[in-house]
Amino acid sequence: MNGEITASSETTPATAPEGRDVIREATGSRNAKWGSSLLNRTLGTLSDVRKAEDKEARAALVGLTMDSLAAFAPKNPVEGMIAAQAVALHQASMECLRRAMIPEQPAEVAAKLRKDGANLGRGFTDMLDALARHRGKGPQVVRVERVVVQDGGQAIVGAVATGRAGGE
Repeated sequence: MNGEITASSETTPATAPEGRDVIREATGSRNAKWGSSLLNRTLGTLSDVRKAEDKEARAALVGLTMDSLAAFAPKNPVEGMIAAQAVALHQASMECLRRAMIPEQPAEVAAKLRKDGANLGRGFTDMLDALARHRGKGPQVVRVERVVVQDGGQAIVGAVATGRAGGE
């Protein structure tokens, strides 16, 4: 098996029993081959999947990874790629933090692992921010550096909505 895990029709049915397209739900792509490729790339970043000994354990990890991706509810392939990066960063962060807690771990190594885990965790939150921005939910910032208002003039900074009086 050479340590490579792949999602296939055995581990990821094209359609779940409820009639759901699970690859699309997990990756945001209508193209099953592209979605499977993204899933396989995500699986390749997870140490637990590479260690899985039997078919059932691998299938369970594939399912968990798909559930993790689907939790982001990607609407398109770009969102699927952001979700895949976030899942990989989260798992890597957790793995670093787990290894830092091994009692036999030398103090210097444990400190480096904690630092790496924290950095990966920040990368995860960056992916969440990227997804929010992609979806148009990021904070909108208006930066005004200089405003000159002449006598009798007005300056308005912010969102301005025009409409009829009385809210019509």
